[in-house]
Amino acid sequence: MKKFFLASIMMLMAAGFSYSQTKIGFGSKIGLNLSNMTNSDLHVRPGVVVGAFTNIRFNDYIGIQPEILYSMQGGKKDDNTLKLDYINIPIMVKTYMWQGLNLEIGPQFGFRTNATSKLDDISFNVKDETKVFDFAIGVGLGYETEIGLTAGFRYLISATEAVDDSDAKNSVFQFTLGWMF
Repeated sequence: MKKFFLASIMMLMAAGFSYSQTKIGFGSKIGLNLSNMTNSDLHVRPGVVVGAFTNIRFNDYIGIQPEILYSMQGGKKDDNTLKLDYINIPIMVKTYMWQGLNLEIGPQFGFRTNATSKLDDISFNVKDETKVFDFAIGVGLGYETEIGLTAGFRYLISATEAVDDSDAKNSVFQFTLGWMF
């Protein structure tokens, strides 16, 4: 499956580079995560998402945007907060509908960097009780201005469990602003 996925990405990129209209832009983004865990009694935990991206436009209608993001996720309930931080690598396929307005969909590969549970003012390391890898699917809506300002809204739902021996999965709404040069 991994080989098929990587081969598909490489073919998309190779096909795109063969067009003379291919445009490549680089940028950074920062935003707000509103995350919680499905199949749990945790509520929304706000957090930060920050990182960089490469925008590859094959033509006026299709593009692909790989990113690398630091993402604060998890959930909270009353005085208990589950903090799960990830390095996420989304690869979003973008369809441009009108000027810079676009729809995006794609996979996200996440690697947990931090896992703590905080009860009142006491923190506990819960790395041994949480999964290191997270696979999610993202869908979103974005806008790119001609001067390079970008704005996006994305929803990500995990296909993998975040906590051992549970059905709890990451569910994240992201609101981001960025700059592409």
